[in-house]
Amino acid sequence: MIHIRKIATVLAFVYVFVFPSYGKMDDVEEIKNVVKMYNRIVIEESKNDRHRDIRTFIKMMEEIATHDIARKLYIWIQSWHENGLFMNARLENLSFEQVDIKDGKAEVTTKENWIYNYFDRRIGKEVLSDREIFYRVKYTLKKVKNRWLLFRIKVLEEKQKKTNQEEKR
Repeated sequence: MIHIRKIATVLAFVYVFVFPSYGKMDDVEEIKNVVKMYNRIVIEESKNDRHRDIRTFIKMMEEIATHDIARKLYIWIQSWHENGLFMNARLENLSFEQVDIKDGKAEVTTKENWIYNYFDRRIGKEVLSDREIFYRVKYTLKKVKNRWLLFRIKVLEEKQKKTNQEEKR
């Protein structure tokens, strides 16, 4: 009976001190998920005609971005929407080129292939046809209260693929 108690005590110790970290995401995966979530928000909010106020938008993004990043994205999206324009975007490919983590700060470089167009809801017409664009982007994150937040986004490279009409010229 004493051996069973010892074994149970050891198993309890292992469970309490070893397994809590089991199943949690490591920093690299958490950082990648923040970048993916940010891009998903860009896609969804750009085509959504629901007008959130800035406070609600910032609150929605507080799990992945600083207030400054959320505010900048809100202003960018609303500037188009106020003119009747809505972006219909698809992220065709997102690959992580590099993820560097040091002292609670992370720098992530991605390669992103986007396709998007703009639709003017005031006149009910597409005003900018599909564009294919490649971006190389550097995301900088910092760890705040055990979660990674975007606090800087910089486009390092942007290349627009020519459309069929442009190639014919």
